[in-house]
Amino acid sequence: MSKFKYIKLVIPIVALFVLAMLLPDKSYALPSFARQTGLNCYNCHTIWPELTPMGRAFKLGGYTQSNAETPYEPLPPVSVGAVISTTFAKQAGDGSDMTHGVTPFDNADHKGRDATSIPQQFNLFYGGRIYGNVGAFAAGTIDGVGKSVNLDMIDLRYADSKASIANTPLVWGITVNNRPSISDIYMSTPVWKFPYEGSSNALATLYGTVNDGGLDTMVGGVGVYAKWNDLIYAEVDVYRTANNGVTRWLGAGTPTTTIVQGAVPYWRLAIEKQCGQEHSLMIGTYGMVSNIYPGGASDGPTDRFIDIGLDAQYQYIGPKHILTAQAAWIHERQDLNATFNAGGSSNATNSLDTIRARVNYAYRSPIGTMGATVGYFSTTGSADATMYSTVDQDGNPIQYTGSANGSPNTDGFIFEANYLPTKYVKLAAQYIAYDKFLGARSNYDGLGTNASHNNTVYLYTRIMY
Repeated sequence: MSKFKYIKLVIPIVALFVLAMLLPDKSYALPSFARQTGLNCYNCHTIWPELTPMGRAFKLGGYTQSNAETPYEPLPPVSVGAVISTTFAKQAGDGSDMTHGVTPFDNADHKGRDATSIPQQFNLFYGGRIYGNVGAFAAGTIDGVGKSVNLDMIDLRYADSKASIANTPLVWGITVNNRPSISDIYMSTPVWKFPYEGSSNALATLYGTVNDGGLDTMVGGVGVYAKWNDLIYAEVDVYRTANNGVTRWLGAGTPTTTIVQGAVPYWRLAIEKQCGQEHSLMIGTYGMVSNIYPGGASDGPTDRFIDIGLDAQYQYIGPKHILTAQAAWIHERQDLNATFNAGGSSNATNSLDTIRARVNYAYRSPIGTMGATVGYFSTTGSADATMYSTVDQDGNPIQYTGSANGSPNTDGFIFEANYLPTKYVKLAAQYIAYDKFLGARSNYDGLGTNASHNNTVYLYTRIMY
């Protein structure tokens, strides 16, 4: 990297960091939530976006808890955020070596390969009460790498926190959202999976279940949720493709590359036990059923995907020490009649399993919050020489993204260390180490590429205000 390139990287990072240090130290996560409630963000978050029991209660209540005397907020609950990052990896997502340019200020042809992204993304958040019992969490995102703007996530809610059944408290509500599981109050469901920030440039796991983000921002839906006796949480949602009709606005800015037929039901059931003020334990299940047109088609025969997941979470939240442990497993049955009949798969029926687990520790010190996370990820499934062996027109495997043995099996570990000098700034270093990629540890694409060649070092700063 030239001296000028270093200057282009360092100056914006230093400027943003100094600016954030000069801001009043009142909140991190979504500062609009803190301004609305008058609470410190650490009351609701361990390290953003992970929720504490109070944070889960705030979300259940529709983001409407406020210290204002009016039924609306005197100032709109708006926040802004940005991520600046740099990536060190041997392969980029487009299958070529990464350059040392700076996105987005460098040549547009480098947008998929540049190591440094300033910004990687810029976010505008609406987070808080709209009126009365109606509130929202919404994020519009400018992607500095992909050069796009989209409605990244929205969870619009009506909530009733004063209901009861048989003299037992019941909190219930209605949600309109554009990501299955975004409305969940636990951080082990797919939308909130670790890592919370990731490189836009490095090659990542190529295959996953539909419920593991496969329909995010391409569908919109409505759901009903409830938590009874602060013990049992349940939710049912119904989604449809957001490319037309009443749900179109929920997919604003996102190309609809996956189109579902009819309605997609999603369900969630969890039991949470709070043990004193410091310990909580949750175990739950979730799932969805989707009929999807293969290849981005909008009519004709479909494939059917049935996803069923199990998850668990343990939290210890002390005055200075915080520990969170999570695990989640999703099993997907794939009935690929449409794809198989069109020659797109070797099998008419496949299965795919996703496993994720992590342990996070954080320490509230006098000079800021510091912590580390160790995570494990795994995707395993049926071997399918046609579906998973990406080849060119001559039948030769494509380097980096092709599987010579027709397997989706990929696993590895994620290590992240982070430091929050103020509640507005998160500095983090992340390392992803692949043990297996597309079915093998070595020469997985038949062209000499090893799983470890996809290992990635990712450095980023998240700034919120």
